[in-house]
Amino acid sequence: MRKVLVISSLFIILFAFFGCLNLFEKTTTVSVLLTDRPVSDIDKLTVDISSFTYHYAVGDEEGQWATPTNVATTIDILSLAGTEVSWFNIELPENASLTQLRLTIEEATVTIGGEEYPVEVKNKDVKVIKSALNILSGGELVLDFDLARSLHQKGSSNVYILNPVLKPTFRRGKLYFIKGKVLKSGNPLKLSIVALMPTDESTVLRITMTNKYEEFNLGKWKDGEYLIKVYKNVELPDETEDLDLLAFTEDASEIVTVSGEDVFRTINVK
Repeated sequence: MRKVLVISSLFIILFAFFGCLNLFEKTTTVSVLLTDRPVSDIDKLTVDISSFTYHYAVGDEEGQWATPTNVATTIDILSLAGTEVSWFNIELPENASLTQLRLTIEEATVTIGGEEYPVEVKNKDVKVIKSALNILSGGELVLDFDLARSLHQKGSSNVYILNPVLKPTFRRGKLYFIKGKVLKSGNPLKLSIVALMPTDESTVLRITMTNKYEEFNLGKWKDGEYLIKVYKNVELPDETEDLDLLAFTEDASEIVTVSGEDVFRTINVK
C-alpha cells in the first residue's frame, strides 16, 4: 500500500538587487533563500547539497560559468515549512542573462514513523533553466523544487527514489501576496494542499500547504484573477508515474482578484 502524501516542494528564491562592485561596473546581487512545502506523513526529509554554480552572459557574449560555490549544506526540507531562509549571495553584471543553474545533490534520506530510509538520488547534478532568464535591473527568481514530482516510491516497498524536478519562475514589477487559511466546519484544516492556477485551469502556478495554524502562503503575483483549489490528500506516484494535480478533484475552490494590494482569503472545506 502506498504512503498517502500531500504535495511538497522546496523553493529556492533568488532576490536580485542593484549594487556597485566598483566605480566602472554595475552588478546585480542575487541572494539565495530557501523555503518549503511540507509532507503530511513524513517526519523528516534531508537532502545533502554540496555545490551550486551558474552560467551567465551579457548581450551577445558567449558567456561563462561562475566558480562553483561549496555550500556543503544538509537541508531538512520539512523544517523550512512556511519560511524563506537566506542561503548565500551571488553577483551578476547588470543586464546579464542567467542561462543555467546547477545544484549537486549528494544524497538524501527520508524518515517515516521514526524509521529512516535511504533515498536513491537519480540525478546528482541537477540542471535548471531551459531558456535564458534576463535579470535586467533585478527581480525575484523562484526555483520550485517540486517534491511531489521528484520523490517516488518503488512499488509498495519502503524504497524511495529522488529524481529532482525544479521549475524556475522570474518575477519583477509590482507583486502582491496571496495568503489565507483553510477551515473545515469552522476548525483548522492542517496539512491540506493549496494550489494556485489561472482561471482557465490550464496549469498549476504554485502549490503550498497549510501550516499548523491552518494558514497558507502562495507567494507574490501581479494584478489579475486567479483560482485557488484545496485538496485533502494526494498519493505519491511510483517510479513509473508522474503526478498530475489537475487529474484530482478539489475539495474546495475560490476565485481571487489581485488589484494593487495583498489578498487574504478564508476557504471553507465541506
